[in-house]
Amino acid sequence: MAETMSDAPRATRPGLSPAMRHALIGAARIALGVATVVIVWQAIITLYAVPAFIAPTPGAVVVAFVSHIWDIIPAIAWTLRSVLLGMGIALVLAVILAGIFTLSPLVSRALLPLIIMLRTAPVLAIAPILILIFGRGLATSIAVVVLVSFFPIMVNAAKGFGSTPPNALELMRVAGATWMQTFLKVRLPYALSYLFTGIRLASAGAVLSAMLAEWLSGAPGIGTLILQASSFRDQPLMWAGVVTSVISAVAFFALTTWAERRMAR
Repeated sequence: MAETMSDAPRATRPGLSPAMRHALIGAARIALGVATVVIVWQAIITLYAVPAFIAPTPGAVVVAFVSHIWDIIPAIAWTLRSVLLGMGIALVLAVILAGIFTLSPLVSRALLPLIIMLRTAPVLAIAPILILIFGRGLATSIAVVVLVSFFPIMVNAAKGFGSTPPNALELMRVAGATWMQTFLKVRLPYALSYLFTGIRLASAGAVLSAMLAEWLSGAPGIGTLILQASSFRDQPLMWAGVVTSVISAVAFFALTTWAERRMAR
């Protein structure tokens, strides 16, 4: 009897929800990954006696980050704003053009080679032209992000729109649905996984492309901060900017993965 009574409170004790458990596991993996990178970084510098003017220690980078926090935060905020706006514009344009390609194979055959030619052109060669058109500000960074992000999203969106089962399209046709209704209610839901794949692929280069535009235009983003720190041989600040940009890119990639899981529910 006493044993049964002692077990009762234990049975009613609430446990961790699956979402909380998943979040804790994810946080533990991130902490383990960061700790591994820091240990390897410090070990390489110590074993090979790397001079401070080539690569600083993790501790020096942390000190530089803390002492220049109010320079780094506005810079990364500027860069992330151009990344988010550029990715948003690229997503809208890619979905629209992929939908047109799905509707008209003739338009696809006519425009796709031009898009491929534009995508294969080096961004470093196109960026100065964009600076002349949009000026040395946020618009140039957005345009470069759109240029880099548009193609992978568009290709995956077109593949997703083309993967719609024929019987679903036939059912909408029999029901008298318009092309727009079929697109929104059938083609777009089937293409969501392809769309998020394209967004993840584009997000990997979106931050880097925004930083490239800042290097060329002098816009006050994290790319310019890294370039200025390098020119002044301030290695700890330069690496603090590099680490901040890497963390931002990884966080953006993780955010798209989380959004895909939420949409798939």
